[in-house]
Amino acid sequence: MFRYVALTWNVEDSEQCSTARFLSERWPARNKSWGRVEQKIGLCVLHKNFRQGSLDIQALPNEHGVLIGAIFERQSDCTDDSPAERFRPDLPQSELIVASRGSWLIEHTWGNYVAVLKEFSDHSAWVLKDPSGNLPCLRTSFRGVQLIFGNVDDLVATGLFRFTLNERYLRNRVLLGGVLDQDALNEVQTIQRGECVQLDADLRSTQRLFHWHPLSFTEPGNAIEDVSFATRAMRSTVRSCTRTLCIDHESVLLRLSGGLDSSIIAACLADVPARPCVSCYTYYTPGARSDERPWARLAAGRHALNHEEHAVLAEHIPLGKILDLAAQVEPTALMGYLLRSTLEQQIAGEYRATAVFCGDGGDSGFCGETFAYAVSEYMRRHGLHLQALRLAAGVAAITEESTWTVMSKSLRRWRRGPGMEHQRKSLLSMSTLLTEELRHSYSDSATFPHPWFSALQPVPWPLIRRLGSLLAAPEFYNVAPAIDAPEVLAPLYSQPTIELLLRIPVDVHFQDGRERGLARLAFAQDLPFEIARRNWKDRAPGFDDALVEKNRDLLRELLLDGVLVQARLLNRAAVEEILSDRISKSAAYSGELLRHLDVEIWARAWQADAGQRHRVSA
Repeated sequence: MFRYVALTWNVEDSEQCSTARFLSERWPARNKSWGRVEQKIGLCVLHKNFRQGSLDIQALPNEHGVLIGAIFERQSDCTDDSPAERFRPDLPQSELIVASRGSWLIEHTWGNYVAVLKEFSDHSAWVLKDPSGNLPCLRTSFRGVQLIFGNVDDLVATGLFRFTLNERYLRNRVLLGGVLDQDALNEVQTIQRGECVQLDADLRSTQRLFHWHPLSFTEPGNAIEDVSFATRAMRSTVRSCTRTLCIDHESVLLRLSGGLDSSIIAACLADVPARPCVSCYTYYTPGARSDERPWARLAAGRHALNHEEHAVLAEHIPLGKILDLAAQVEPTALMGYLLRSTLEQQIAGEYRATAVFCGDGGDSGFCGETFAYAVSEYMRRHGLHLQALRLAAGVAAITEESTWTVMSKSLRRWRRGPGMEHQRKSLLSMSTLLTEELRHSYSDSATFPHPWFSALQPVPWPLIRRLGSLLAAPEFYNVAPAIDAPEVLAPLYSQPTIELLLRIPVDVHFQDGRERGLARLAFAQDLPFEIARRNWKDRAPGFDDALVEKNRDLLRELLLDGVLVQARLLNRAAVEEILSDRISKSAAYSGELLRHLDVEIWARAWQADAGQRHRVSA
C-alpha cells in the first residue's frame, strides 16, 4: 500500500533543521522499505509502496517541490476517448506550478495526487490536494517542522505524536452524519480537495486557497445543452479516464452489480487497448427478495469478462475485527472496511489485481439522485416556458406525484432557492437514537458540509447532491487496510468526468424523462438492452438486521456504556431497547445503529482511557 510522509522546514532555522533530520531518520530506522526524496530547500518526502501501481513520487525540476501520487495530462478535446499521458513536468512548467500556487496543475492536469511546493524567495511552502482523488492529504507540525501525510497511523506508530479528539466534531458527527467542515482531531488539519494551503508554524494562521470550486461548472454560461454533443462528450470522457487509470496495471478487479454505473465501467474496461486482465465479482445475499446476479451476468457476458459470484451472509462478516482497526483521522465505514478486507482482498489476491475499479459516483454524477430538480434548474436558465411543464410531467411520472405538485415545488425552488426543511426532516427521521438535547440542538447554520458552500445563501443542495462523496475527506487507507491492498479507482469521480457532468444541466441529464437518461443514451451501444432500459435497482434488504441480530451481545458491550452514551449523545434507553432480546418497538433501523457504531469505534481509539491503545505522548 502506497504511503507517504512529507517534511518541510525553514533551512535557516537550526532547530527546525535538527528536528527535520531526527524525523526523517525515524521512518527508515523503523522499516528499511521506506524510500526518500530530499531537496536542499527544506523538503523531504518519505514513501513506501509494496507493489506496482499508479502512485509514485516525482521531484519538480530545480528543486521546486515534489508531486506525490498519480498525475496525468489534460485532454484538450472532451470528445477524444484516447488515454491521457503521464504528466512529466519540465522546468518552465515547474516554475508555472509554483508561481500559481498549484492552480496551473488543476487547470492542465488531473489525477490522484498531493503537490508540495517550495518558494525560494521567502522559504514558504504550499501543499495542494487535487480536486477529486482519494489519496488523503493531512497536516500537522512537530517542533516547527510541518508534516504532510496520508495515514495518521504512520505518525502514531513513531511514539512522538499525541493526537486528541475534537469534541465539537464528535457531537456534530453524531447529529449531522458523515460530511462536516470541521477537523476531527485537534492537532490534524485535513486539506480538502482542490485546496492549496500555505505551511507555517501556526496551524491556525494558515492561508487557504480553493483553486477548484464545483459551482463554477454549473454556471449557466458553462452549460452544455446540446444533447448530441453531451452524449458524445460523456461517453468519450468516461472512456478516456477509465483507459488512463488502467495504464499502470496488468490485472484489475471490477465490483460489478449489474446496475447502470458499474456496467458502464465494465464496458469501458473491456474496450481498453492492450487492456489488462479484467475480472469481475458480484456479492449477493442468499434468500434475499432481490438478486443482482442476473444483471451482472448480462454485463459481464456482453464483453466476455471473467465473472465470479460470492454469497455474503451476516455470519461471514467478522464484526469483532473492528476492535483491531488502526487509528484513523475520521470514522471508518465499517461495513465497507470489513467487506473489502475480507472478500474483496481475497479475490484481488487470487488474480494479483493491483487495482479495484467501481462505478461509484454514477448515481450522483449522472443525476440519478437529483432528477427532481430538473424543472427548477431549467427555469433558472430559461425562465418559465412550456418545456418546464413537460419536464414536470416527466418527474411526476417517476415520483408518483401530480404534475401540478411537481411544478409548484419547482417554482418555489426557482424563486426562493432550495430550502432546508427537507434536509432537516430527512436527517432527524434517521436519528431516532439521539438524545432529545442533541436533536433540539440541530441548527441549519451547522449543516454546511464543505467550505465550498459556507458563505452561500441559500445552500445549493442540488449541486451538493450531484457531488456525492467528493464532499467527504478523501478515503484511501481506512477501507483497504493491508499493506498490499489494491488501490480503488472510480473513473466517474475523475476530475475531467466530474467537471463535464457538472456542466451538463440536470434537465439534460433527465433525457427522455428518465433518471440518468443521458447516460443511458450515451452508452446504449455498450450495454445490454435490458440494463440500459432498467429503471430500478435490486437490493438485498434485511442484511443489516441480520448483522445486528448476530452481533447483539457485542453491540451491547460497545454501545450501552460507550463513549457516545457517556457523552450524552445517544439515548441509552433507546439503544438498549433496539438491542434487547424482546421484540423491539423502536423506530430505529439497523443502519442507524451501525452508523453510530462507526463513530463509537473511532472515538474509542482516541479517548484518553487507561489502555492508550492508539495514543502515545511525546
